[in-house]
This record gives sequence, C-alpha cells and structure tokens, in this order.
Amino acid sequence: MSAIAKKQKIHIRFLGRSSTEVTGSLILVECPTGEKILLDCGLYQDANLLKSYKINKEKFDFKPSELTFVAISHLNIDHLGLIPRLYAEGATCPAYMYYPNIEFVPIMLEDSAKIMERDALTLSRRYKKDYSPIYDQTDVDNAVSYLRGCDKDRIIQITENVGLKFISAGHIFGSTQILLYIKSPSGHMNVIGYSGDIGNIIFEQPFVDDFEPVIKCHTFIGECTYNTPLRSAKRDDRLKDLQLIETVVRQTIENGGSVLLPCFALNRIETILYVLWTIFHNDKNFNTPIIIDSPLAVKLLDCFMQNLEGDDVELLNKILEWKNIKIIRTVEESQLCVEDINPKIVLSSSGMLNQGRSVLYLKKFLPNAKNSIILCGYMAEGSLGWKIKNLPSQKTITIDNKAYPNRCNIYSLRSFSSHMQYEQLINYYTNLANNGCQNICLVHADEGKLEFKNALEANIRRIGKTTKVIAVNKDTVTRI
Repeated sequence: MSAIAKKQKIHIRFLGRSSTEVTGSLILVECPTGEKILLDCGLYQDANLLKSYKINKEKFDFKPSELTFVAISHLNIDHLGLIPRLYAEGATCPAYMYYPNIEFVPIMLEDSAKIMERDALTLSRRYKKDYSPIYDQTDVDNAVSYLRGCDKDRIIQITENVGLKFISAGHIFGSTQILLYIKSPSGHMNVIGYSGDIGNIIFEQPFVDDFEPVIKCHTFIGECTYNTPLRSAKRDDRLKDLQLIETVVRQTIENGGSVLLPCFALNRIETILYVLWTIFHNDKNFNTPIIIDSPLAVKLLDCFMQNLEGDDVELLNKILEWKNIKIIRTVEESQLCVEDINPKIVLSSSGMLNQGRSVLYLKKFLPNAKNSIILCGYMAEGSLGWKIKNLPSQKTITIDNKAYPNRCNIYSLRSFSSHMQYEQLINYYTNLANNGCQNICLVHADEGKLEFKNALEANIRRIGKTTKVIAVNKDTVTRI
C-alpha cells in the first residue's frame, strides 16, 4: 500500500493492555481528516503492584495534546482510570460519556487517586527508592472538568467529519457501546463500533439498562472476556447459585458463624443486595444483619439513589429500608463490626480481596471453621481472592506477611459475571458479520482469544460471509 493510500485510511491502534489482557483499555482511532479519537483510557490492574505501576507510568504512544476527543464506554477503572494522567500530560479535549455516569466519575477517580498514593508509598518502602503517585487529587479535579455528558441512541456531531453515538451495553449501570461515524475525504461514511464491556444477557441484571446490539457497522472492536465454553455460565447456573447462597447463609448462621461476600464496590454490591433481599426479605424469622462496609460502595450507593429512575429507584429504596440492612459510615463503626463475633453477612470491597475492608474481615473469618466466604466475581491471577478460590487445600493464607489458618468454608458463584458469555458473544459477532461488518477486532481477553477467533471465523463462514476476524496485539494497526 502506498504512503498516499495509507493516509486516506482510518488507522485503529490498540495501545492499551486490553489488546492482550482483560485490563487497561486504550484504543486510538486516527482519521484521514486529522481527528484523533481515544476510545477509553483505562488503568492496568494486576496483582503485581510494581508491574502495574510501571505499565501505568509508560509513556503514551501519542501526544495527548493532539487528541480531538475521548469517548468513555463506562465507569470501570480499567476503562477510565488513566484519564487523570492523560489530562495531566497535556490533553485539553472534551471527554464524552453517557450523562448519568458523570456524577460517579469523581467518586471513582478520587478513590483511585488514594490507591495511587498508597501504592506509591508501599513501593517506596519496599524498594528503597522514591515512587511518585501515578496521579493525585489535583489531576482528578482537572480531568473531571473536561467531562461532557451525552444522551444515548442519537448521533452527536463532534466535528464536521466525525459523529459519536452511545448505545446500551448492559454491563453495569450506565455502560455503553460506542459508535463512531467517520467521513472520509471522498465523502464515504465509515462506522466503527466498540463494545466496551458488554453485559451478561442470560441472567437478570438489576439496576442496569438492557443490552442493545449494534446492528450495522464496517468495523467492530469487540471484547471476548469469556472466550471459551468452559469458562462460561449456563442458564441453570443462576438457579444453582441462588440455592447455594440461601443454603450457605442459613447453615452458617445456624452454626453461629458469619458470611463474607467480597464485592466490587460499583454495581456488584447492589446486585448482591438485590439477591439477598429477594431470597430472605419475606422470611419474618430472618433477622441476621446484612452489613455494607466499604466507603467507596457507600458513596456509590448514594449516587445510585440520585441517578436511578422509575421502578429501579423504588426497588433500591425498598431494599435499603429493609430492617436487616446496616450501612457502615465511619471507621469506628467498621472496627467494631470487624471485632463483633455475632453472626452477620458482610458485603465489602474489594471483590478480589487485594485491598480494602474486605481484607480486615478476611483475617477474622479465615481461622474460624464456622464462617463462610462466598466469592462472586472475577479474580485476577495471583490476587489474594484467586489464591483462596483456586488453592483451597492451603492450610494457611498469608496476608500482609502474616499466615492465617485457612479453616473457614469457601464457595464460588458461577453466574454473577456481568460480561457477555461465550455463546452469546459468538452469536452477537456472527450477526454483525451477517449484516455486513467487514472487520471484527477482538480485545479484552487473555488465554483463549485465538481459539475464540477460530470458532467465530468458522461460524461466520457457515453463513457464507468473509468478515475478517483479528485477534489483536499491542502492535496491531487496523486500516480501513
């Protein structure tokens, strides 16, 4: 291809670690008319603190000051958590997202900045050299000033040549897919779709808008987190999980123990609250307190109440007014609750047990065979939650350099992933191909992506289409 021909193409560059892993989403779209668009700007999150720090401090492969705009798919930190650094390093463009998300962003990024500061101190002590935080609260305040809220389901004309549209992804509250409408110098309109994270359509997702499929586009950038049938949940897994929750809770409480449910602070705590309310609220003899102990989760709960509408806000109000619910709002209350030996159910973050107040409860719960831990979310390999889930025969668990007896009961739920599962992903992307999509670029996956690519290609060939499926890596440049 000649240099002139290349200049007339749209270039899609997969710069974040989501090109090869399930974290750190950052994709650059360069238009032949000069616009440079960033799709997401997420933190890399790994159990290895130093590795995460180094990756998140890497020099951007573009000049932030040259960006035309940023489009943010949703609130997860691995999709927006690097925004403060982007603006600290020279970006001055607007950052667009679906408008109900706007109030959540300062809360999420403030919490992230505190973690950045704590991690930098930990690394400085551990390696005897100065590590500065990746960003601080000043950077957060600066970045938030560039946020712009948009409606869903309508095209917003950003420049003469580029339009932007958000449609529901069904993943978490406010999550969206992104469509770019890019006009070439010749007047041809290219449509690029980006999934962000797309939702689990098999199971009920309270407080989340229904998934809306992209129907037609020329190129689609699609997540494939659940890229093997073995990792995917089936419809009857939810029923089994609900039965497991009820059985474990009732037996544990009857035996005088307590239950810890480590949860992601954003959306997962609301989901688990809904499940517990559905199972137990009509049981007049069920008096066990359900504790919400996470400063971030509590702030987000308050934000949910301000941004939910209609039946959703009425439902969440009913749940929070349930006599069993107790929300912890002070450090002193939390300390007393951790030390309290009376039976209770605790919802606390972080979901992977790598930090936060859930770790404090874990230290208390692990040595007691009467207690139970129910794991209900993704666990990054090497994280404390991953070790507890995947190495159950360990006699001790080391937390903060101290060994704790591993005597409590450990359970894992299968059906609470908020990501679209394998078969539904295959069907979704096959339908895109059937409707004329020319390129499907697979991101947000670790092992299994090549096998998923092959399975998707075979499915597409069966319907007589020739759509190109690309398992991208960090060096991939797609030209359209």
